[in-house]
Amino acid sequence: MARPPSGTDLKLKAAGRQLLREQGITGLTVRGACRAAGVNTGMFHYYFGSKEEFLQAVLKEMYAEFMLNFKAGVSAGGTPRQRLKNALVEVGRFALGMRKTAPMLFADMAHGKTEAFSFASSNLTEHIRHIAALAAQCRPASAVKERSVPFMLAALVPVMIFPVLVAGIMERNGVKKLGGLSLEELRGEILSDEGVAARAEIALRGLGL
Repeated sequence: MARPPSGTDLKLKAAGRQLLREQGITGLTVRGACRAAGVNTGMFHYYFGSKEEFLQAVLKEMYAEFMLNFKAGVSAGGTPRQRLKNALVEVGRFALGMRKTAPMLFADMAHGKTEAFSFASSNLTEHIRHIAALAAQCRPASAVKERSVPFMLAALVPVMIFPVLVAGIMERNGVKKLGGLSLEELRGEILSDEGVAARAEIALRGLGL
């Protein structure tokens, strides 16, 4: 049964968010979250029961915050193309914040962990529906108007996510160079708001928009 919210569970979730951003899923421990929040483990289990329940609660909260930013960014655009670009930029920014967490979630899904796939499909897909609707509006003016919306999504969304995840994996594993580029160079090109906006523009131009 869900417990009523209080300052204690809010402190724990704030600590969990910070640990996820800094250390990823594998670095998030019950003791670490309790230590960061200044809360004992008994109170942790009172509110969340297990690490898995806690992780889901924190990820849901992070995604809800992302969707607020996503919708605000989309609504700030004028034309369908501007709204679609803003949507892609918000996805890229979210990926920046999740770059140490998302690889582990993807790995769990790739290894057939049904709880990870179930969580992602139930909680991390709302933005895709919005992007699909925007892509459908833009398709008649694109160079791929004979193609499907899923085709457009496959060309637009991965470029906003996977370069960030690769750079995040490099950071996590201490890899200093990739393809002749140093991690510091990649940070400027990929792990920055400017890099995110540039990739969104290139992705749209690639579809003739």
